[in-house]
Amino acid sequence: MSPAAVGREARVDPVALLTAAVGSRDEPAGLAPALEAAVQHHGPAGREAAVLAALRAVLPVTEQWLRSHGCSPEAAAASVADVDLKVDRYGLDGTGLDWLVQVATGRVVAVGRLQFERAAHLPDGTLAWGVHVPEAGPLDPDACDRSFADAPAVLRRLDPDTTVDTFVCSSWLLDPEVAAVLGPSSNTARFAARFTLLAEPDDPDEVHEGDESMAKFVFGTDLAAARQAVPVGRLQHAVQDRWAAGGHWSERTGTAPVGVPSPT
Repeated sequence: MSPAAVGREARVDPVALLTAAVGSRDEPAGLAPALEAAVQHHGPAGREAAVLAALRAVLPVTEQWLRSHGCSPEAAAASVADVDLKVDRYGLDGTGLDWLVQVATGRVVAVGRLQFERAAHLPDGTLAWGVHVPEAGPLDPDACDRSFADAPAVLRRLDPDTTVDTFVCSSWLLDPEVAAVLGPSSNTARFAARFTLLAEPDDPDEVHEGDESMAKFVFGTDLAAARQAVPVGRLQHAVQDRWAAGGHWSERTGTAPVGVPSPT
């Protein structure tokens, strides 16, 4: 056998790699790096296309797995659709391969207005259900109420052997200054009010992530461009005012008990 043939024989099939992880609650160790390694032979120009092709190829398998484990056809389709929605909006690098792998293998599930991560963890390691907010229009409180009410049954059907009693959310939406800018009756403030905030992060890298999140989700661009953008609306003005004063925005983490009605 030629050396080239040996090399081809040793390659890991990226689609098979993802397919083997479909339905797993916890990410198999190093799945995203393993996917990147599996497409290295395509060279710099072809790696992104190969990664996206592998992700898209596994989506029908994941959608069927979700449906067979109790998700409605609409929820299953909405869950896997997030791969292309995010890539179209932010690109592969802007979205992050870790997130796309989670969605593509069924570890993030759409339930109405919100998305839920099946195996998030609190800082002490306790299993929790992560809450994520897709860019899908207004953060309507009634729609969020329905998502929080419906999610436990969906998630328990997917993982019947696990017990979870806490939702956890890490987001720029939970920075208290956002609610102060937009007012307590705003949809954003009412969403944040569902959660009890954990201690503010001390790590400068986490603070910087808050600034990057503001740039990405509020301005739709990177941090350098957001600092120079012409602000529109109260929130963009407030974000830039804080930056101009030398301040930062944080990604705060909050928790909410499962099964307790929203205070909103």
